[in-house]
Amino acid sequence: MKQTTLILIILHLFVSCSNKSDEKKTHSEGVITYKVSYETNEDANPIVALLPTVVEYKFKNNDISVLSEGYLGFFSTKFISKIGEPNSSILFKILNNKMNYEFSSNEIPFIYNHKLATKIKYLKTDKVIAGYKCKLARVYIQELPEPIDVYYTQDICLENPNRNTPFNKIDGVLLEFETTMNKIKAKFSAQNVCLTPVNTQEFAIPADYVKSDIKTILKYVLSFN
Repeated sequence: MKQTTLILIILHLFVSCSNKSDEKKTHSEGVITYKVSYETNEDANPIVALLPTVVEYKFKNNDISVLSEGYLGFFSTKFISKIGEPNSSILFKILNNKMNYEFSSNEIPFIYNHKLATKIKYLKTDKVIAGYKCKLARVYIQELPEPIDVYYTQDICLENPNRNTPFNKIDGVLLEFETTMNKIKAKFSAQNVCLTPVNTQEFAIPADYVKSDIKTILKYVLSFN
């Protein structure tokens, strides 16, 4: 379960649904739903059965929240970033323990195994994902032996959509990418992009979440496992 919880932590980083790039809005808000699949099957690694298969990315007025939940909701993470604010947060819920890890809006938090991309190649390859025309970027990160291919769209109006991640130099919303976490390769594919009003409470820090440091959070993660 320790590996499951740590992978979930890393997985961070619609009334009328629009699937057309030509319906780009100047002030867009909505929800992107990603399907998460794993290269390793459950027979080879039973932990895969406990990992999240869906991640929700919500945005409104350039604010962002990204929610992922593990098996039966016993643990979850929620990344929250409000544009123009000096800090971002990751909310951790492990059983009944609720913690708020706050960090600089310019920082890549400790949950990532690698840091900022060292090189990005923008390739002349297009692909339609969830109805949106996407471009291909090949991302090189010093710690990784192979580059990461990501597809992104510039038809969703959102400022700095990849903030606080190794991909923050890419000027577009990621709709498909792969990454390896604790030796398990995961693929994120956008299934639906719905431009619809989003409640502002999605970007608020609940009062019952206590500010915590890395040491405290890891203590709860390890005790849960």
